This record gives sequence, structure tokens and C-alpha cells, in this order.
Amino acid sequence: MASLSGPQGYVQARNEADSMDGNLPAASFVRIVDGRPYFPLLKVDPSNKASIIEIANAIISRSKKNAPENCHGCAINAFSGKVNVTAITGGLTNALFKVDLPNSNSVLVRIFGAEGFIDRDEETTTFAQLCNRKGTLHDQLELVGRFGNGRVETWIQNMRPASHIHDFGKEGFSLEVARQVARLHYGFFADASASGTRTKNVPRQPTIWKVIKSWSVELSRNLSHEKFQNDTKLMEIFHRAIMGPPNHQHGIIPSNIQSVISSLSDDLVWLKTQVETRFPDAQVAFCHNDVNAANILLDASIDDDNGTTQYDKQTVCIIDYEYASTNYAMYDVANFVCEHCGGNDNGIPNYDLIPSDDRLVKFLHEYIRERDEILLKNTTDEDDATKSIEVSDLISQVELFQMASCLCWAIWGFLQATEEVIDGTFRMENALSRLEGDTDRTLFDYLRYGKNRLARFRYCKQLIM
Repeated sequence: MASLSGPQGYVQARNEADSMDGNLPAASFVRIVDGRPYFPLLKVDPSNKASIIEIANAIISRSKKNAPENCHGCAINAFSGKVNVTAITGGLTNALFKVDLPNSNSVLVRIFGAEGFIDRDEETTTFAQLCNRKGTLHDQLELVGRFGNGRVETWIQNMRPASHIHDFGKEGFSLEVARQVARLHYGFFADASASGTRTKNVPRQPTIWKVIKSWSVELSRNLSHEKFQNDTKLMEIFHRAIMGPPNHQHGIIPSNIQSVISSLSDDLVWLKTQVETRFPDAQVAFCHNDVNAANILLDASIDDDNGTTQYDKQTVCIIDYEYASTNYAMYDVANFVCEHCGGNDNGIPNYDLIPSDDRLVKFLHEYIRERDEILLKNTTDEDDATKSIEVSDLISQVELFQMASCLCWAIWGFLQATEEVIDGTFRMENALSRLEGDTDRTLFDYLRYGKNRLARFRYCKQLIM
């Protein structure tokens, strides 16, 4: 069986599967893409543990069959005892399950969500390349295989999600994140071979403007759905989230919704002009684009070591590259700065937690030091003044790109909320009080999150104007 590669490899595998006999058992069709098994016909029901175990068994067995140490290529049953499945909380986009195996390490089964937001073929290929590029990620992080609506990854033992309150303020943690972000920006290339080595000199373009524009178009389409058009109360809630209280003299009509989209489009044009005018030569690199507390794992032993454990790539692990793409390098840093404020738990970021200039200066100096080491740049004491000038320029970029982060994730929140309306999961009860943060403050709310991120964008915009 020929091995396929890249996003097109997944497309080819699905096309082959679709052309097969419709009575073919889903588990019997497999292709190897980017060196890992892909079962395009197998789909997991997140409410059915047996379904989760079945896909984990199929992928791990096939992965072991393809392993170099299995020289005969014989099929292997990965499970020969009791298997435990545990739902993992904290993810906003995907459903996550830990599968504890009796005679092997545990694995993570990730069931994709937010379909239409993310190109899963591109994302999975990128993740495979990152795993192949040893030294960029945690040594134990690995893509095991993919199935129809998700994938299987290794589970890194004794790790916990970072806390924006308890961990982000620690200097050692912050500096390690700076090093890992620099390695991603300068040690890995998305336009690369399977090993992660860049093979062609393609001019890089930031994707942030394209992403915001495409999400805005999708938001406009969703707001035109009949569920909105036939429900004035619902329209008012979304209008209030994006534009503030409506003018009741004229009521909420479809043209008001179009004015909402026009307002967001104007914000995008204004911000893009600011960036391209002030920083025309801003560095573009391969970026994570979503470095938040839930996407950083920490060695749990750090909690009990009285500060003796070193922060390095074995104790700090950045995960979840589903929004990764080429982008402005300082957007990645700015987004991490914004994530100090939280909000992924309840939709209410606390902007009093924005790191100080002194902390940001230390972060950027460490980022530059790691970058120069990757690029094999020799530095001298004479470079200190030059670096200080560069750090000052980067801080200005970070300040502006914080606005890009806020606008991007605001529209993401609004779009996710409209998807809830369309699929029937949006809760109308107490919707306005939830929006204002008066109720359900312990629960995440997409619309409230979007409202608060957009409010921060417009606050910063007023400071500039």
C-alpha cells in the first residue's frame, strides 16, 4: 500500500474510500498518510465509550503494525485487558477523551469540533510535521493516527493545563514560553517537507486578515438564517452583544444586522491599515495563534517542588495547533499577552492581568536570544543597544496586535454563538443577563466572550484615535 502525504493525501484517501463498496466495514479501509494510519470511514460517537475504544484500538493496532520493530507487518491487537475512558474538560473546540490502556501508555482521542472553522487536512499535516521535527515539541507528543471525525495522539503523563492566574505570572514559565514560541517561529516551516525542513523559498503572507474576513462572511451568513430573521428577541440579543443596545424607535430589522457586519468590516480595514502603515516590515513566521492556558501543559511535579524544577520543553508543552498558520510573529506574542487575562473559563477576561512592560521586555529579550541562537547569529556587547531598539519596536507591534487578537476571537465567539442558535443548543433563557455577566459566571458563554473581546478592541481603538 503506497503511503500518501500532505493535505492532498487525506483527500485522496477519502476519495478512494467513497469509491469503494458501500457495504465495506468502516474499520477495514485504512490508508497511511504522513506515516500514520488514517481510517476515513470510522467515526466516533462521543456519547459512546465503546465507539471511542474501538477507534483507539484500530489506530494503535495499525500504528504498531507499521512500526519498524514489527518487521513482519503483522496485525496487533493493542488492547488485552480492561480499558478506561475519561472525558477531559477544558477544551472549547474539541471533545477530548483519555483512553487508559492495560499494557501500554494512555492515548488522547480528539473528536473534532468547530467544523468549517479549521481545515483539518492542513492542520493534521502540520501537526505530523511538528511531531517529526524533534526538538520543537515535547519529546512524548506524537500523532498516532486519524479517523473520520478526529485523531489519536499520545497522552503525556503527569501533565496538567496551565493556569493564567497561578502560572502565567511566573518568570521561569514565561521565559520558557518565549523560547518555545521563538523555536516555532524560526525552527519550523509550514512550507516544508515531512521532516519540517524548508524546501522552497515562498514569500510568507500573514493569514490573520483572511481568517477574520472569512469568519465575518460566515457570521453574516448565519445571522441571515431564518432562525434569526423570525425571532426579534434573538436579533436584539446579538445586536446588543456586537453594537450595544439597539435603537428601539426603529426596532431590529435585517438592515440592522447588515450594519453590524459593516461595522466589523470597518474595524478590520482600519486595523489592517494601521498595521501595514506602521509596521510594513513586520516579521511573518509560522505561528501557533492560540497560545492560551488550556493549550499549555505543565509537569504537575512543579506544584510540589518548592521552585526547584526547571521550566524547559519537557516540563512545559504547548499543544493544540489547530489554528496554526503563517502569521505576524508578534501576533503570537500579543495573543499570549491577552491570554494572561483569561476568559476561556467564563467568557469574562480580566484585563487588569495584562503583564507589565517590564515582564514583556524580559519575554522579548529571551525570545530574541533564542531566535538568534536558532539562526546562529553571533552577538556581542555592541548589539545590546540594537536589541533594546528592537525590543522597543516589538513592544509597539505587540500593543497593536493585541487588538487583532481581540477582534479575531470576538468574531470567533459571535460565530460560535450563531452556530449554537442554528443547531438548537443556544440557551435563550437568561440570555441577556448572561451576556452582561449577571448570571452563569462560572460557565463559558460564546456570545459573552465575543462581546467582551470586542469591547476591549474598541477601547484600545479609541486610545489610538
